[in-house]
Amino acid sequence: MSKVNRFVGWAAAAALGTCLSVSAQAANPAPIYAQQDATTAEQPLMSLLDKEGVGDPLKEARLQVYGHIEAGWTHAFDDPANNLVLGRVFDIEHDDPLLNQIDLNVERKVDLHKGSFDFGGRVEFLYGGDARFIKANGLFDNDDFFNGPDNQFDIPQLYGDFAIPIGGSEAIRLRVGKFLFFKQIDPNASVFYSHSYTFGAALPFTLSGASAYYEMGDHWAFEAGANRGWGQALEDNNDSWIFHGRATYRAGTRTTISLLGITGPELEDNEHDWRTALDFVIRHELNDQTTALLDVVYGWQPNVSAKDVGPDSPAIGDCAWYGVAGYFVRSLNDKMSVAGRLEWFHDEGGFTTGVDQNLYEATIGMTFTPFAGDELKQNLKIRPELRYDYSDNDFFDGLTSNSQLTFAVDAIFNF
Repeated sequence: MSKVNRFVGWAAAAALGTCLSVSAQAANPAPIYAQQDATTAEQPLMSLLDKEGVGDPLKEARLQVYGHIEAGWTHAFDDPANNLVLGRVFDIEHDDPLLNQIDLNVERKVDLHKGSFDFGGRVEFLYGGDARFIKANGLFDNDDFFNGPDNQFDIPQLYGDFAIPIGGSEAIRLRVGKFLFFKQIDPNASVFYSHSYTFGAALPFTLSGASAYYEMGDHWAFEAGANRGWGQALEDNNDSWIFHGRATYRAGTRTTISLLGITGPELEDNEHDWRTALDFVIRHELNDQTTALLDVVYGWQPNVSAKDVGPDSPAIGDCAWYGVAGYFVRSLNDKMSVAGRLEWFHDEGGFTTGVDQNLYEATIGMTFTPFAGDELKQNLKIRPELRYDYSDNDFFDGLTSNSQLTFAVDAIFNF
């Protein structure tokens, strides 16, 4: 099976294999998948380096060193076949504690408003179970979910940034390398441990290429570029360039609207059947304690053949996928927030999940910051959640059930 889509890679193949073998922090809790960065503002590692006499030289060079550790556990009440919680990304194992991420970043952000050339960049090192699902073609991809240990290594981001002045104090940021564009794998970017179908199935994780970003006044920001394709890095499954873009409008201080898109040939050894995916996101802060977010996705891939997805896949011909996810987050105090998510996702032809289906999910969860106010311990977050999934086809429990109920919890420590 080719690497058409990472969700197909683990959801469809794992589901079929199972069937055959069996017969925000509370102060800022909103998901920020469409924003530039999802890193936490708290960086105790830099404070530690200060005490060791290393912090000042790093700050003079405008270098920041930070990261996080995440571990989690998921329980599926139906005791699923082969202990696989199908339909998920990252939290796919039932009753198996996971070291999801040990993540370390070294970053130098460029200044786009000083009116002169500047340079920077970022390298992100990731070790843990989540690395199995985000591997890019040609870079640490000898191991993945199907082959290799539970905990693996990856470099999700490795890029250089260049601020190119265009007059006055404004500059265009040119980013070159491997980077995240549509969604963040940083768990701080969400208020839930589990992710939506619109997150896991509809869009690529990493892109490798070049991207230009420009802020137009206080309200508009634009970004566009070219890349090697969904999950492609040092190697490419075809010889075509793919085009991506984003437009963001900030309506005052409480509302942000973003439209993201990607289009180009994505199938293996196919340079003429263009895949197109769009993501529309509205985030609105109702007040200082309450945030709502709406995420709408659409994708289309023409002329899918058996060689693209495997002979047993229903995804043949023109395939489309689309859905909507709504979030509601309420901060109760400096130690606790509550959140809810409702979602519908339609996979016409089964291209992204391996099953032609409508998927629905409802999730409720909480984020606890038990040591808020403590200089170091406030960087610990604990997030329990209860989730119910339903499909109009047999998708769960090794393709034998149309519903699934799970409880999960994770803990994140930002450093």
